[in-house]
Amino acid sequence: MELTFVVLLWGVRIAFLVVLYLFVIRAFAALQRSLGSETQIAARPRGIAFLVVQRSVRGAPRVGDRLPLRAVNAIGRDAGNDLVINDEAASARHALVEFTDGEWWVEDGGSTNGTLVNGETVRSRERLQYGDELGIGRVALRLEQ
Repeated sequence: MELTFVVLLWGVRIAFLVVLYLFVIRAFAALQRSLGSETQIAARPRGIAFLVVQRSVRGAPRVGDRLPLRAVNAIGRDAGNDLVINDEAASARHALVEFTDGEWWVEDGGSTNGTLVNGETVRSRERLQYGDELGIGRVALRLEQ
């Protein structure tokens, strides 16, 4: 009877280890699938709309780059901004672009050289339309859907 109990105990231990290994293998496979799909999603620029670079300077985003926008976007030279414009003519916290009540708005952040919309200086919070050109320093960006 003692031998039967030992064999039974070893059988339970082996069955537990098999179930544990199967669980770990399935967990790693699910994690790998999840990470793979996140990498594919991250590879595509996602956003509510885009700012497409029309004119640029060395060190700033290149002409043709599509910069995805979220609901609220700080733009400027400082690395803490949502969209970083590496141009000495851009202020550290140059402008704020936001999507509110189904419309895009831009507001100058107290920049030294001002923010332009279609060549005109932004005096207060102004509405943006798709196709408008936003001037931040020497960089020009067009708002696209």
